[in-house]
Amino acid sequence: MATALSDEELYSRAKELSKDFDDSFLDLGKALSQLKKQSRDMFRKLYQSTNLGRRKAYYLVEVYEAFRGLPVSRAKLKQVGWTKLQQLGSYVDKDNVVEMLDMAIEMSSKQLAAHLKGEKFADNARCVLMYFSPKQYEVLEQTVLAHGGMKKGRGLENKEDALITALKKLAKSPVSAQ
Repeated sequence: MATALSDEELYSRAKELSKDFDDSFLDLGKALSQLKKQSRDMFRKLYQSTNLGRRKAYYLVEVYEAFRGLPVSRAKLKQVGWTKLQQLGSYVDKDNVVEMLDMAIEMSSKQLAAHLKGEKFADNARCVLMYFSPKQYEVLEQTVLAHGGMKKGRGLENKEDALITALKKLAKSPVSAQ
């Protein structure tokens, strides 16, 4: 039986693995999960002092915990990738793991997210990346919430439909000459 690693040993191992976590995400997820259980302070210190960040560190823990012990190869998990595995985490079990992983391989991350929610995903959907100042984001958030969007954690859900609703209303309103 393997002896448990100390907090410092886990921290060092996780820090080393975090340098190339796309290739080592399974081992990193295990180390992070153990570190989180043994020392939340060291876990926090790790994601603050590396390129991981808080969200990614928690996602990698979720992936490790969701897939440990399931009858699937590491190669298959690596083929799917940690982003999609994190999406599957709350849906997967020993009976559906192969089917879920095969589905994840065939779909994009956005398609998979929509499918898991029981929604349709338009194959010709377009992505728009925007950066907002804090004041601009406040306006965006208020607009989205006023037009059917919802807060979810630190983000917004149903923001696309809410923004389109707001823009359609704006397009129908008379524009005052200035």
